[in-house]
Amino acid sequence: MVTIGIFPNTKKQNVNTVLGLLVQHLNERKIKILLPDDAATELGYPDLACDREKIKDEIQLAITLGGDGTLLYTARDIALAGVPVCGINLGQLGFLTEVEVPELGPAIDKLIAGDYYIEERLMLDTVILRAGEEILLPHALNDVVITKGGISRMIRLKLYLDGDLTAKYPADGLIVATSTGSTGYSLSAGGPIVNPNLKVIIITPICPHTLDARSLIVSENEEIKITMQAAHDDIILTIDGQNVHNLRPDDIVIVRRSPCRSRFVRLSGRSYSHTLRTKLWHCDDDDSC
Repeated sequence: MVTIGIFPNTKKQNVNTVLGLLVQHLNERKIKILLPDDAATELGYPDLACDREKIKDEIQLAITLGGDGTLLYTARDIALAGVPVCGINLGQLGFLTEVEVPELGPAIDKLIAGDYYIEERLMLDTVILRAGEEILLPHALNDVVITKGGISRMIRLKLYLDGDLTAKYPADGLIVATSTGSTGYSLSAGGPIVNPNLKVIIITPICPHTLDARSLIVSENEEIKITMQAAHDDIILTIDGQNVHNLRPDDIVIVRRSPCRSRFVRLSGRSYSHTLRTKLWHCDDDDSC
């Protein structure tokens, strides 16, 4: 029997209502359900509680209730276990999530029937080299971002690809994104939209102080090295906008392809073009925008 793990964002306003509908729907179909123990206690489902570290080994499918941030956090957390994840959107844009609340019942029936496919998404590993030591950071599914903090002075960054100096950026920072993350911060900074089935890495400067800086798209097999020069220590590195790490001007940041892959559930009949059309350009299926 399939066991489904539900990972709710307990801060979302309507999470209790949607979770109740989802639990009822799955119970009627005799599907075993588990929730992380902290969320189960907070939302009133203690009988469904499972230790957050153990749950990934007990389930065959994960469902998130929240926005893209909830999906990113959960997908990173369960990537090593190889569990596929399906996002139900309780947020605003919900570009990475697969299901909207009005579609909940039919979508869950498709999941139970196996009427879906799996997309494997590239992830990134990041290492900070500091005074001869390596600091390993969590996996990134969307992006690795180096940026100045509250101080308004720019950073001078050097970009090396496979050891070769490739570009110099006087800028507010630099984004190293997967194709999954191409529609996130990288897009806001002027980067391209890249189909997530392409296993490439996008490098986009943030507010470059030059007229000739452009995004680069490089192979997933290339190792990216970034060095920094700044007159201040207010430099930060973020993983998927959720994990924050302070950097020093003499640190070296290495970003490379992770051996892990995140597995996203995609329902049959949906396409990436459909997601772009409805989520980014707000076009209906009748071609009206």
